[in-house]
Amino acid sequence: MATILLVSFFALLLVNVPVSFSLAIASTAAILFGGMPSGVIVQKMTAAIDSFVLLAVPFFLLSGHLMARSGIARDIIEFADSVVGWLRGGLAQANIAAGTLMGGMTGSAVAEAASTGGALIPPMLERGYDRPFTAAVTASASTLSVVIPPSIPMIIFGVVTGVSVSDLFIGGIVPGILMALALMVTSWVLAVRRGYQKGPVPSLGSIAKATRASVWGLLMPLVIIGSIRYGIATPTEASVVAVVYGLAVGMLVYRTISVKDLPKIVLESMVTTGMVMLMIATASLYGLIVTREQLPQAAAELILGLTTDPYLVLILFLGVYLLAGMLLDLGANIIILVPVLWPVTQKLGIDPVQFGIVTVIGLAIGLVTPPVGASLFVTCGIAKANLIEGSRAAAPFVLALIAVVLLIIFVPGIATWLPYSAKG
Repeated sequence: MATILLVSFFALLLVNVPVSFSLAIASTAAILFGGMPSGVIVQKMTAAIDSFVLLAVPFFLLSGHLMARSGIARDIIEFADSVVGWLRGGLAQANIAAGTLMGGMTGSAVAEAASTGGALIPPMLERGYDRPFTAAVTASASTLSVVIPPSIPMIIFGVVTGVSVSDLFIGGIVPGILMALALMVTSWVLAVRRGYQKGPVPSLGSIAKATRASVWGLLMPLVIIGSIRYGIATPTEASVVAVVYGLAVGMLVYRTISVKDLPKIVLESMVTTGMVMLMIATASLYGLIVTREQLPQAAAELILGLTTDPYLVLILFLGVYLLAGMLLDLGANIIILVPVLWPVTQKLGIDPVQFGIVTVIGLAIGLVTPPVGASLFVTCGIAKANLIEGSRAAAPFVLALIAVVLLIIFVPGIATWLPYSAKG
């Protein structure tokens, strides 16, 4: 069964069949050839998406669409520019700062890359930033949105492993801030070398004005994170609060969303939700076969035969993630790789939150590396930059993100202190 599954799955990928359909076709073939009853296919797929935790996915996606449509992204970008735009390479710094703040609203890297890129790439090009650098810094900043809560990949990780999504959300805050700092330092060094200009030093009045204009957007991440951090709401409940908040801001405060706009916004969210849910449902068949064939146990024996040092094992995992991220989408990689690697972390006593954060960031780097590189594709398209040149320009940012992951591997408290301190 395992041979049929793997051979057919990768053969389908090679002919450009979408990952979800590749998983479904390959898993169905393996199940039927393995003599299992066909009824298990529908039962397993239905059970996989019948989850209270997964209800957070459509609501967080809908809240992101609402906030993006409301026009609040523009105010967030202006706020970021007023705070860090005076640094060398000011617009690049504002790009990263905006990505940090926008990540707390969208939960989607590609959506954040498109939103921030559409607003910031044109003015960056007008001020003399070269196209590959502009595309690279925007794509790199988009990785923050899958680490800073809310994060769709973390929800998927929690469903696959059973780890608390609340712990994963809270655990992503400090690593997300470190990622932002690492990207900003890298951007500053490159800006100095290339002679990019500084922005004007802002006055307290201009910062206060930008803060007032963006206050509704700045409050949204605080509402989400605060309600989860202090036990007021579960991630699923917080996602509903985010939708209500987004509706209120868009319809009553900004007044940029009308009732007639809602069907289109909901439809866009439904399409994205359908893609995520289909992948989870079809991956459940893959998980069934993997478990039946005892592949996780075999992988554990192989890895533990090489080393039992938790640090070396996580570094090995990181290498796997970097390679896998170049070939498959972030969500697909979590669904495919984590069930196999999870038993190893259990045997070695690796903290589940640390493992989750390392997994999400390690795979998120694939958003900036070709041939998949979804965020880099989007930003290169907006900047009209050559993809190969954009990939070269992204290399320093990729190295900075890898350095952050290594720091989390060797200092687990970066990911674990905040969620566990919240529990007292």
